[in-house]
Amino acid sequence: MTIIVLLISSVFGSVATLPNLIKIGGLFDQREGGRPSITETALRYGVEQINHNSAILPNTRLSVQSEQVSTMDTLLATNKVCHILGTGVAAIFGPESGTTSNHIQSICDAMEIPHIKTRYDYSDGKTDYSINLHPSYHTISQAYVSVIEAYGWKHVTILYEDNNALIRLKKVLALPTNSDVRLVIKQLGDENHNIKVFRELKQDKQTHFLLDCSSESIESILKTIQAVGLMSHHQHFLIANLDLHLANLENYKYGGTNITSVRLLDPVNPIVIDVVSTWVLGERRFPSRNTFTQDYQITTETALMYDAVNVFASALHDLDKSQDVVAKPLRCNKDESWIHGNSLINYMKMVEMTSLTGRIKFNAEGIRTDIKLDLVELQKEGLVKIGTWHEGYGLAFDRKDPESDGDKVDSLQNKTIIITTIKVNF
Repeated sequence: MTIIVLLISSVFGSVATLPNLIKIGGLFDQREGGRPSITETALRYGVEQINHNSAILPNTRLSVQSEQVSTMDTLLATNKVCHILGTGVAAIFGPESGTTSNHIQSICDAMEIPHIKTRYDYSDGKTDYSINLHPSYHTISQAYVSVIEAYGWKHVTILYEDNNALIRLKKVLALPTNSDVRLVIKQLGDENHNIKVFRELKQDKQTHFLLDCSSESIESILKTIQAVGLMSHHQHFLIANLDLHLANLENYKYGGTNITSVRLLDPVNPIVIDVVSTWVLGERRFPSRNTFTQDYQITTETALMYDAVNVFASALHDLDKSQDVVAKPLRCNKDESWIHGNSLINYMKMVEMTSLTGRIKFNAEGIRTDIKLDLVELQKEGLVKIGTWHEGYGLAFDRKDPESDGDKVDSLQNKTIIITTIKVNF
């Protein structure tokens, strides 16, 4: 009888058990008054959703320790991340700024703590302890190339704000080398500068534009373009911004101008609407935070943060089946590392799931793969999906022939047709 008991004890003793509480760290760009950003809210509600889901980490509760860091003060950012690491966390999420994020990545690498990113990463350097849910700039720029080629553009004017755009559009900028496409490249600035640029482009009769700018600038730039008369049915704008749905495009629905973009997040997806509605109801308990816009739209990065929590929880759930995972406090001034960090990040790279931003899958370097983007077009109903771009299969339009007679009729609905008659006397 004693031998049987020992055998049973040995078998069941091999089943790993997570502690009751696992901490994670969240780093976010500093905001006026220290109010939480909507991305920080997404992390918090992502954790809350996991804690209420009995199917994943059923005996463990996740807890978030959030800090806001200055985008210009790497020393302060270092102190804050070291403080978080000192509490014993299993992963670091964020921050949003590339400058501080790269610095924090080096700390996480040294201490073998998984670092989870949700933004454009302009560095081609490979890191062992990070994953990024945001598609790489190589992938996004290839999608823009596919759109340009599908529309048969031979002359393209690139309008961009910041120098990082030249990295984001790397494959577009290579088009003259690989094809007969010709490019005109103009950097945007203040309104007076932009007016001068747009007038020159109008005089040169440019018609095909790729506009790379921040979400905050889209409306003002389009307004200026319209004011100089560069927005008619002759022009076609491809907006290189994954969050075009946040812009107010009401004034451009009926002017005849073609406005196209690609998106990772479908804001009218029932899953997205359901999740965001839950956040909105939760935030009503705290009116002073007011992290949502009036129409409750969220950015792609916000959705990616929510998805990141689910990737982390799924990987930790699977790792628990093979290891006794215990987080421990780490000190930046000591030569310390987390014994489970390497296993956890590798489990994250093996996660495959579908969430707010579609199918989630990573390669061995922690870069998101198998990307699918919607091609959207501004119509009288708003932004309408007209096709799909896939990383492996390229661009496919929802309609068999984009220039079919039916589509031409639809395209005329937003245009004003002037008919001139001439009276002839016989």
